[in-house]
Order: sequence, then structure tokens, then C-alpha cells
Amino acid sequence: MRRERNEMHSMMRAHFLRLIAVLTTLPLAACRLLLPKPTRPLRRLIFEPDQGRAGELVVLLPGRLSPPEEFVHHGIVKLVQARRPQARIVVPDLHLGYYMAGLAEVCLHEEIIGAAKKRGERVTLIGVSMGGLGALIYSLRYPHEVDEVLLLSPFVGEASLLAEIEKTGGLEQWQSGVTAEPRNKTEALRKTWGEMKRQWLPKGGPPMVMKIAVGRQDRLYASNQFFARTVLKPDQFIEIEGGHEWDCWRRATEALL
Repeated sequence: MRRERNEMHSMMRAHFLRLIAVLTTLPLAACRLLLPKPTRPLRRLIFEPDQGRAGELVVLLPGRLSPPEEFVHHGIVKLVQARRPQARIVVPDLHLGYYMAGLAEVCLHEEIIGAAKKRGERVTLIGVSMGGLGALIYSLRYPHEVDEVLLLSPFVGEASLLAEIEKTGGLEQWQSGVTAEPRNKTEALRKTWGEMKRQWLPKGGPPMVMKIAVGRQDRLYASNQFFARTVLKPDQFIEIEGGHEWDCWRRATEALL
């Protein structure tokens, strides 16, 4: 029975991966018809501090295929509780549907982060893979609402885009070419890099604390390294052993905290 469940899970995961591969090549309007529908309010897991009132909000943003429960299963929530005992931890079910609908940062702000800032709480975002991209998008749209951004092997763009930026002489010389609402993933990522150039380069980097940690065997290592040397300072980039998986991300979280 257990073997049958594992085989069924593997089949479902493979089917979902094929679906995602197709969706990322489609216009945004077509993607919205096939993806899980974003719902409001956003489903989330909430962990209050054991004692006293929360003085900090820590938001854990999942990767493309991860439900929020994986942060619990793999020990990330417990680790944050140990390092930030006065923090309220919120793990939203921010799946790909929210990103493709352009609602990821809006839902975070309206349902989770905005209220915390009004209460005077410090806000930290910890994003894994696609969740790292979500943290970047939020920090660009709401730069004064977040105090710290910790990125765990974030997805920051395809190799072709990063090579184009480097070939033109770096982000300062590069032009995104996107002036209207993005029509697909490629244009959305170009717009994100364009916003990083506009907002961060004149100030010498992001206005909030930002650090990135990635495994040396991670498939996103090269892109993370490029991102770090383009917009961060050398001491904000941490390399550890490991790949694009939870054991590495747990150790990376510990290093960043």
C-alpha cells in the first residue's frame, strides 16, 4: 500500500512538473485559466511566540511545488522559533497561481505584512526558490514595509537574461525594454531587474537588510552568485555545501539567522 501511494505521488508530481513547464511558455492570460485559482483570504499557517507579545513577523515564502506544511516538516519553523523566540511566524500558501495572477505581493501586503507594520512589528521575509523571487518582488513594491530579506537559493531569472545583462556591461548599462504590463514570465523578470536597477543602484543596494545563501551544488548557484555580485555586498552572500533541497535550505536558514 505504501509503495502504491509513493508511486501515485511520483506520478502526480511528474504530471504537475510537466504542466508547469507548459505554463511558463504561455501568455499570462492563458496561464490563469489552468493554474490553481488564487483565493482570498490567503491560506496560511500561523505560529505565535510561546510567551509574550510578538515583536517581529517572520514570513516564510514557499517554493513553486512546496505547500506551507513543508516548512514545518523540514524543521525550518522550529529553527526560526529557536533563533527568533519573540517572532510570529506566518507561512502562506502562496502557490504559482498568485504569481501568475499578479497577486502575490498584494495578498502579502493586504493580509499579512501591512497589519504587522501598523502594530510596529519588525518584518523579515525568508523565501525559498520561487519564494525568494516573491520576497524580491515584495521588497521592490513595498520597500518601506520590510526590514530584512533572507533568500534561500532564490530564482532570479533564466541564464539567458543574466547573460544579456552581463554582456551589456552590467545592470547599470542594461535596459529592460519593458514599459507596459508584462505579458509573460520573461517580461515579468525583465521588469523585476529593471526595478532593481531603478531603485537599488542609485542607493548602493537594497534599503533593507538582504542576504542570500545557496548551496555550491545548487542548479541556481551561478544565477545567485551573479545576483549577489550585481546588487549586494560581498558579506551578504553565503555559500554552503548542498543542492536545491530542504537539508541545504535548513542549514542555510541557520547560517542566515
